[in-house]
Amino acid sequence: MGNMFPRKIRCCLAFTVGAACCLAGDAAMDRATLRGLKAVKVVVDRPPGEMERAGFDREHLRASIEQRLRDAGIKIDNDAIEFLGLGISMAQGGRKVPLSFGKGPVSLTLSLGLYQVILLSRDQNIKTVAETWGQEKVIQATPKSLDQVLPGAIDEIAGQFVDAYRSVNPP
Repeated sequence: MGNMFPRKIRCCLAFTVGAACCLAGDAAMDRATLRGLKAVKVVVDRPPGEMERAGFDREHLRASIEQRLRDAGIKIDNDAIEFLGLGISMAQGGRKVPLSFGKGPVSLTLSLGLYQVILLSRDQNIKTVAETWGQEKVIQATPKSLDQVLPGAIDEIAGQFVDAYRSVNPP
């Protein structure tokens, strides 16, 4: 029984590493998919209720990311097909929990990804939307610390997109 816990940890790590291999990242190949991108729209998933009550609703989060992109000279176009999406998930004590704060701090995972229409190489008539660049950031927050922690974390992850974009689209 004492050896079961490490086995569970190894199994979870294997699944996490395997899943991470299937996601877009910030490697040179991922950055190359940003080359020639003229504009993006920003889409934000609905945040947890406590975040909304603290003033971090979809519109506030979207406006924050859009401002960061505008400051870097990246065009925002709400009619663009390509979009930069922000998702927020929450875990407490290593378990995913409903999107609300409980007692004590929680871990928030911010996922920012660029999604584009992709054609399959084997059949150019088949299109899909896929994440071609992505980054994640994990932060610890309580309802009281959210307004100090979250804005900086979102600015940082949006800055990573700006850096990736600028590396293949110099001003």
